[in-house]
Parts: sequence; structure tokens; C-alpha cells
Amino acid sequence: MKNTLHTIALLTGAAILQGCGGGSMLGTSDAEDYKLTPDVVTEDLTKSRPSESAPFAYTEGTGIYTPQGNQLLLRGINVQFAEDPLTQIDAIDAIAATGANVVRLQLFLDTAPANLEAALNKIVENDMAAVLSLHDDSLECSDDGEAFLDAVNDIWLNEFLNVIAQDRFQPFIMINIADGWGPEMIFDGYSTGYRTYIDNYKTAIRAFRKAGFRVPLVIDAPGCGADYHAFVSGRALELMAADEEKNLILSVHGYGNHWKRGTDAVAAIEQLTAQDVPVVMSEFGGSGIGEFPVRHKELIEKGAGDYAANLTIPWGSDADKAAINIALENAPVDVTNTDIFFDIKVDDAYVDDGTLGVQVYLRDVNDEYANLAWLGAWSFEKEKWNTIKHTVNSKADFGWASDAFDITQVATIGIELVANGKPLEVAGAIAIDGFKIIEGTGPVELVNDDFTDDINDWVVPWGDATITHDAGAGALAVTPNGAEFVLQLNSLGDLKGFTPETPITVSVLIPADYDSSNAYFTFFSNEGEWKSTAYVGADQFTAGEWSEITLTTPVYTEDDPATPDENEDKSFPTSASSVGIQLGGLSGSNAPVLIDNFMISGIVLNDYVEGIQYNGDFNDGEDGWGVLSWGNSGNVVADSGNLTMALTTATDSRLTISKTTWNQVPLLDVTSDPFVIKMRMMIPESYAGLTDMLFQVFMQDSGWGNHTNILTLNASEGDFLFGEWMDIEIDARAALPDAFAGGTPQHFGFDFCSDADCLTDGTTPMGTVDPILLDYFIVEGLVPVEKVEVILDQIDFFYLSHFENLMIDYVEGSLDADTLQETFLAAEQRSAPYSWIAWSWYGNIQEEMDWDMTLTIDDPEALTERGEDIVNGKGGLKGN
Repeated sequence: MKNTLHTIALLTGAAILQGCGGGSMLGTSDAEDYKLTPDVVTEDLTKSRPSESAPFAYTEGTGIYTPQGNQLLLRGINVQFAEDPLTQIDAIDAIAATGANVVRLQLFLDTAPANLEAALNKIVENDMAAVLSLHDDSLECSDDGEAFLDAVNDIWLNEFLNVIAQDRFQPFIMINIADGWGPEMIFDGYSTGYRTYIDNYKTAIRAFRKAGFRVPLVIDAPGCGADYHAFVSGRALELMAADEEKNLILSVHGYGNHWKRGTDAVAAIEQLTAQDVPVVMSEFGGSGIGEFPVRHKELIEKGAGDYAANLTIPWGSDADKAAINIALENAPVDVTNTDIFFDIKVDDAYVDDGTLGVQVYLRDVNDEYANLAWLGAWSFEKEKWNTIKHTVNSKADFGWASDAFDITQVATIGIELVANGKPLEVAGAIAIDGFKIIEGTGPVELVNDDFTDDINDWVVPWGDATITHDAGAGALAVTPNGAEFVLQLNSLGDLKGFTPETPITVSVLIPADYDSSNAYFTFFSNEGEWKSTAYVGADQFTAGEWSEITLTTPVYTEDDPATPDENEDKSFPTSASSVGIQLGGLSGSNAPVLIDNFMISGIVLNDYVEGIQYNGDFNDGEDGWGVLSWGNSGNVVADSGNLTMALTTATDSRLTISKTTWNQVPLLDVTSDPFVIKMRMMIPESYAGLTDMLFQVFMQDSGWGNHTNILTLNASEGDFLFGEWMDIEIDARAALPDAFAGGTPQHFGFDFCSDADCLTDGTTPMGTVDPILLDYFIVEGLVPVEKVEVILDQIDFFYLSHFENLMIDYVEGSLDADTLQETFLAAEQRSAPYSWIAWSWYGNIQEEMDWDMTLTIDDPEALTERGEDIVNGKGGLKGN
């Protein structure tokens, strides 16, 4: 079989391809320890079965191996074969030409065995592996155990058996038992909700083994394949223990918020490979499709393995310095208005000592030098990578730059490592990675009051002071009646989408008549609750002179602003509508204090557009909706695309329904404007006799401070159409109070009440348990538009040339540059390569056509943009 490997393997050697051993993490576990009682698996020796001597692919530790013992890193493409076998079979030759070594073949319950055999013949002719994947609506995103076991017994081990049992196919096939089968909406590694899922899979594993199959069995994660948590907490080992062949592959699907970035995929797959079981990402999305589109280019790039440069310096004196640099690939680069990133990880000894100095530096095309901010090792986190960002708007943002340094003609980037007086015994590895220069957005001016013409919307919210406009000074004049005053701006607007460290600047003139020796100053805002910045003391003021106060200090909600709780929200202000100034500690006069040039600036994180924040259509289950204990007991079940809701007992009077998983809806933003709720509901005719029946939609904010009924419908006012579908639209933004706190609501749902009191023990019984139907529940508002990062240059040690071009620039003290270059500069693996199979070659529905990789099914050259990324892109099938 082909084995597509990344060129970095040439540098790091065969160690990348080594297996992790023969299942040592299984210890003495025995499959019998985990048997179901009774064991439902039986063996039928009259059926076709593979020969015991037939070769097959196998797994060992985290590795997948060909029958010849070569480790196989799967790189392939999904084929939607079952939808149109006569057409889709032409995809196989084309996919082989891309460099893929595996095809994941989609099969339906009614796929003809002859068609399956024809496709397998094609795959074998091209010397590729075949992952045979059974797909059906009764299996995908479902936890129907009966449908699952029927698929095993009736389809795999009956309908398909005469094909898949042939000895000639055994070296090539891997059986993906059920595409995306298992419970949804758990995403919790410690949950007991996976028990039935695990038990059914153990039964299926035994059934295949008793039928004579020794090939790898590929087990999809539940939650439509995306919920990798099902395999942690020992569950993967439990499945392996139930397999007498110890030949399983865990399968995950890269869709949705849990797989959005390459770093998300690495973190998840590292959790799974820690179970000592192989993993394949057998599908992934991207290309802007879906509610939370993943970044497919990052997924395949990380799939090739992540590498960094490692330098171990033989310190000989406390005055040693070493600088390493590399030529930019797109040199010369103009770094005006850019963000410059790099990653660094240092031995704990450096962090504990804290003395080592680190700084990024640049050289232009004429070798002129400039450095960025100095960093002390004390500021790095231990045992992890630290991502450092430097914003460069102009030459003034450098720590030091030669007069001739040309910011528009940068040729190299590097890092200086400075002993800075540290003890010689403080030593260890220093790893660097991820040099990246991107277009910066720069600070955006949110508020700029220069008080040239008036004082705008400033007020004195409390305290005793008078404010006027001083036209001569072009300033706001405050005459305090006491030692302090407070000013507030109420027309701030919505600052959502700006970085937490929002710079605020103001100019203050305290007249010389005042004794300002005890003066203090703070900014405050009303983001959810009143918050203030750290205080600025009297040393910042000189009576009789203008003083400029600038703070980027995060807001602290502790009583003592100097000792914040690290778990507190420190942002200021990201969604405030009011902001203010407090100045106190004044004495000796009541002359007007002048305020000028009040400015708030920040960095825009996202643009926003109107869109859907949540869409509950109930096609795939209850989606977290259920009965809330405020009312009586009831039943909530998704049925035929509707949420059906009913009381348990007809004598009860209140049914309260709420979604318990709003925290899993990342786009939900109750501060959004607009913020609209849409729903379609049908209350059966049997409720029509309840003349005082109420329906109300409620929300309780994240801080427990506001419980609001944002809609109330009353039968007595003719608001209901019993027995008919009702379309309801609510302007929730207008209904919520200004003080309604942002964040995930504590409660967000609705009530049905049989009388106007809407009490649990209401006097009027509902009189029926007929289900009320909800067709959909949609929340619309502002949703972020993902920023496209414009990379001007990137050195991430992905390519062999990055290591070859990394040079010791200069040394000081006792160090020797040639020795460092030849002996102490090496490669380090940040994360291991992983197997992946991209969705999909050709034939996606109209709304998902951007997932197609080719414009013509049998043409490997007619690639779409996505196809170019996956075939010829960084980390793609061609091994770039």
C-alpha cells in the first residue's frame, strides 16, 4: 500500500513511524470482564468467513500497520458511493491519482453486494486501503440500539458477508460499523450516558470476531461522530479489552465547534492516543459550510505533525548571549501596522530563576537591526507553549532600532536569548516556533470627546457637582462641592467585539488652588454590573498642569482591585452602555476641574452580521429541552421533527419547558441588538376550554438579577388558535431591561399554565395530557463574521527548509556559534501526525457543494478550491 508521509520525516527520522508497543496499557484486562449478560453473540459456521491464514492490516499501540508490518498513516478521501454507484465508482481511479492511500466508501443498507464488490476491486487495483462505512438515517446521530445491532447482523454479517469475507479483500479492508452512531449532546468525558453505546459496540465487536473477521474495526464516536469524549476515561481500553484481536481504530468526525481549529483537533486526538489506541479523523468539514465551519487547512496541516526548533545552550558565563534567525520567505516584508507572533517553551529551571531574557529582533535588507519588547523568563508558563504577540504600528513600537532601520524592508526575524546574569546551573532546552507576521487591524477609536463645542451626553449621576462647557479651554468644567465628583457618559453604545484590554485616555487639569496630594482617579463602566479599573494615585497629577491618564488595566470586580480573583471577568468594557470617571481626594478649593480629550480605543475582534444564533428544529432529538421543576412533571420527546410536550397528569396545571444546554450554544448573545425569538407551535383543540390559559416565554439573566417574561399570551384575550399552528415572533431585545446581564442565561424557556396565576398548584387543572407541538425555536441576532487572517510571512518549521535556513546569527560571552549550530540546534515534535480522510470527493447537495473536491468526478486535475487545499496544499495528499 502507499504510505503518504510528510517531508519533515526526513529530518525527524523513523521515530515518527514507530508504534507505541503491544497494548501495554491494557494490563491484564480480559474481554470476559466486560461481557454483557447474557452474551447475545452466536456463531454460524455455515456462513462465509475469511480464512484464518488470510493477511490483514493490524493495529499496535497507536499505530496502524499493513500486513507486511509497515506503519500506515491514513491519507484519503470519502466517496459517496451508495448514492450513485455507477457514477461514483469512477471516483476511485481519480482519488488514487491524488496520492491518497485510502478510500472511505459510503454504503447504504440497500447497497447491492455486487456494487460493493466492484468498488473493492477498483480500490485493490489501486493498492489503496478501503474503509467500508455503513450509513443510514437510523444510525447516524442516533442511539437506536436495535437499529445498530440489526445493521451488524442483517447487513454486515448477512447481506455484505459473501463479499467482505473474501480472502483477497482482507489485507485491504477496515470495517466502519456504523457512521456517526451513538448519543448526542453529551460532550463530557465523565458522563455515564455512554453506557449503552459502549455495550452495543462490545456486542458488535464480538459478532465480527466470531464471524471470523480479524481486520480493523473502525468505531465512530457518538454525537454524529464528533464527541470524542466517549472514548476517554478508560472507555477506549474497555472496547479494546472486549476485542480478542485487539484490532480497533477510533474514528472521529471533524465538524462543529469542538473541531474548529487545528489546535482543537490536536488536543482531542492527543487525549485519544493517550488511551494507546489508534485514531483516524474519518471525515472533516470546512470551506465555510455548516453552523460552525472548521478550518480544514489547519486540520490537514496539523495532521502532518507539528514541529519546532530546539536549542540547548551550554552556558559558560552569566554574560552569554545567543541570537538565532531565519530569512523570511516573502522578504522583504513591510511590518508597518502588523502583528508579529512567536511561540516559545523553556525549561522550568529558567522560569523558576526568572532571569533569562528573550526578545524578538528583525533585520532589514541592509542588515540594520531593531528589537521588540524584552521578555523575562519569569513571565512564561511552565511546561507549555507560550504564544507571544507584538503589535507594530510604526518604528516607535520597537524597543530599540537603529536610525537607518527600514521598517518597510524587513528580511529576517530572530530571537535573542540573553543570560542576563543568571547562574550557570540554570539551563535546559529552549524551543521556538510559529514566527508569523499578519496584517494588523490597529486600534479603532470608539469614543473621542474633545469638548470643542459642547459636553455631549455627560452627566453627574450622583454626588454634588456642576458641569458646564468651558468654551475658552475647549473642555468640560466640573465644579465639585466636596472632595470628589463623578461623571458619566450614557451614550457609549455597544462595544461588543473589542479586546478586553481597552485603552482609555483622558486629560485632567486640577487647578493649582487645590491640594492634590491625596488625589485619586478611576474609570468605571456598567457592563452587566458596575465595574471599575485599578486606581491611579496622586503621583500621576501635578496641580496647575494638564495630566494625561491612560489605563489599559483590566477591570477587577474584587473589593480590592489590586488582588483580583483570576476567575473573575477582567474585560473593560466589551458590552457597556455607560462609562464614567471618578476623581476624589481633593481639598483646599472648589475651582472648576477641567476634563478634555476623553478617548476609548480598542481592537475589533469580529465584524457582526445579522444571522441565526440558535436553530432548534428537533429533527435529531430534544437538543437539551426538557421539563423544568418550576412546573408539574411532564414528558418532552422529539418526534417527527417536532418537540412534543405534555403534563404527566391531567389534573396538574403548569408545564414549564427549558433548554438546559444553552451553555453549549456559543453564538447565543442576549445583549445582541437585534435579538429576536421565532417559534412555531400547535396547542391541540382539547385545550380550548381553558379560557384563562397562559403561555409565557421567560429569561433569567446570568447574574440572577433579572427574571423577565418577554412574552405573555392569554386565551382570555384571544391570543390562541387552538388546534392550529401558530407562528410567534418576539422582539426580545425590546422586552429585556437595560440591566439584563450578558452571558449564558440561568433560565431561558417557556410556560403553559391552565389559569392566569400560572402557579404550580393552580386551582384549574389542565384537563388533558395531549402533547403540545413545537416545530422550531429559533434565536436571531448578531453573529460574528470570522476574521480572515492575512499572513504576510510565516516560519513554522513545517518544511525541511525552515530548519535548514535557521542560523546562529551571533553570540557573545563564552559561546561559539559554529558549535551551537552543529551540535545544539535540533528539531522537536510538538504533536504527532494523525490519520485523516477528507469529506468528500464529489456529489454533495447544493447547499454543501463547496465540500466537493473536483468539478468532474473522474478528473483528478479538475480540482475545486477545497480540492486544491486537500490535494496540493500544505500537509495535503501530495505531501507538501
